[in-house]
Amino acid sequence: MGATCLVVCLVILWARGNSGLPGHRWFILTNLGMLGWLVSIAMELSAPGQACKVVWAELAWPFIVLMPTAWSFFLYEFALTRKVARTAVMAGVVVNPLLILVAATTNGVHGWLYGAGTRLVARGDTSFVIYDHGPLYFVAITLLYAIILASCVIAARAVRQANPAVKGFFLKLFFATAVPIGFSLSYDTFGFMVFGMDPTPFSFAFSISLVGWMIIDNRWVDVTAIARDLLYYNSRELIFVMDANGQLLETNHTAKQLMRDQGIAKGAVSEIDGMGRVFDILTERQELPDTLEVENGGRHFVPRVYPISLGRGQRLLGWAVSFIDVTVQKAAAERAIRSERLQSQFLSTVSHELRTPLTVINGSLQLLSHNRGNTSPEQADRLLELATKNAATLAKLVNDLLETQRLESSDLQLKLELCNLDEIVSDAVDGMETYLPDKGVKILYKRQVRPVRTLADADRLQQVIVNVLSNAVKFSKPHSFVEVDLSVVAGMAYVTIKDTGAGIPPGSEETVFGRFTQVDATDTKTFYGSGLGMHISKQLMVRHGGNIHYVSELGVGSTFTVTIPVHHEAVDAAS
Repeated sequence: MGATCLVVCLVILWARGNSGLPGHRWFILTNLGMLGWLVSIAMELSAPGQACKVVWAELAWPFIVLMPTAWSFFLYEFALTRKVARTAVMAGVVVNPLLILVAATTNGVHGWLYGAGTRLVARGDTSFVIYDHGPLYFVAITLLYAIILASCVIAARAVRQANPAVKGFFLKLFFATAVPIGFSLSYDTFGFMVFGMDPTPFSFAFSISLVGWMIIDNRWVDVTAIARDLLYYNSRELIFVMDANGQLLETNHTAKQLMRDQGIAKGAVSEIDGMGRVFDILTERQELPDTLEVENGGRHFVPRVYPISLGRGQRLLGWAVSFIDVTVQKAAAERAIRSERLQSQFLSTVSHELRTPLTVINGSLQLLSHNRGNTSPEQADRLLELATKNAATLAKLVNDLLETQRLESSDLQLKLELCNLDEIVSDAVDGMETYLPDKGVKILYKRQVRPVRTLADADRLQQVIVNVLSNAVKFSKPHSFVEVDLSVVAGMAYVTIKDTGAGIPPGSEETVFGRFTQVDATDTKTFYGSGLGMHISKQLMVRHGGNIHYVSELGVGSTFTVTIPVHHEAVDAAS
């Protein structure tokens, strides 16, 4: 009895230092009620006569009512994270204990709690009282059963709703709550006694001791311990616990779900795609290579191994193996590598594209400057024409770079207006008539009878058509034709530009519409450019809610198609 009281006192002291515990005050009140009940029992056992024993038994009743009530309130706030209503507090903590105290201390007058049949029984050196239970006793016991049963329901609900990390704790809590009911029923039904007394307080003492063990076991509302369990059970990493022989002991939920999805039996971890060899290597070598990476289901993982032993220098008991998903990091690394390669390619392309026109400009100006007296007017005009043409090429390159930057930073704002797509195409065709006149390429376009209305930035849309036309003329055979057509189908306008050039190799879409890329990137290519024109065109059409794509055949030519929505209010359409 003294040891049990000491345990309860220690629990009270511990609870006082953990005020952050939900239901903290009810937990302390539960233990105070338990302590008062145990002291009353101790005094009843040590009292010399029947009258004194009965008095201590009567004085124990407020604690008998208070303790399970406070415990149910604690479970309600702790397990269900709800506040106990004020009316329930007044009834359970104040009114009921006072009523039972008044009824118990006046039992000599009415005999409703213990009747006239109450008697003292002596067995050797020990004496105890056999109580004649009156109607008030059974009313009080029924109330206590209802309170304890409610506590069990609360504890069971907490077990059902608990996170796996704390489910074991709530199972112990449920057990600690349910045990006293069994002892109380055995006493009231079969007359079972301990030391000649009702065993219920001893069962409650056992429950308090169990709670004390849970505290010592470092699982009683220990945030650190719960956090460790949460990291294990809820971690998205795949965690496997193995013994020293490579046998699987336990997995967290993520690893268990993976094995279930892939139809892997618990003892067959070696069969897990990609990961199985990790366990084989670990069992064979007792360690893993630092650079090991595995793939499973299209995702990439890096294994980490943590040896399990009882201490430094102790025998190895097994390993905790975690697989960290590095798919996102790997993709980011690949993007960074591609970006670095693209940047390198950009510098190479820009320097290459700048070098040729700068060389021409520099050479032309030097000839004019150093040989002015020996240069004929025709030669001077030719040199100035070369310098001017290459200066325009440089200006276009710089403008393309600036425009690409504006598109990627979303600084470019389109000025959308209702315009006639036929006029935009016609203006673009007219403007390209003097482009590369020496090639003799003719652009064929038949204007529409009726306007094709679209909501667009006319200047930007014409820029796209010009970009495609310039490429078509550039790569067409001399004295050939570039055919342009405008049509409307199902609310979409289609501008097709067909050339008779060398064609584009299959699978070159990223090169055609990429940044700083050209299908012909050799030093012997005929035409130079920044490799940004088609990239800019693609981005502009996406901004317009349209698109640009092509079909091509090597040796035959290419057909580029620019698509854009027709304005919904347009009633006329190109035939």
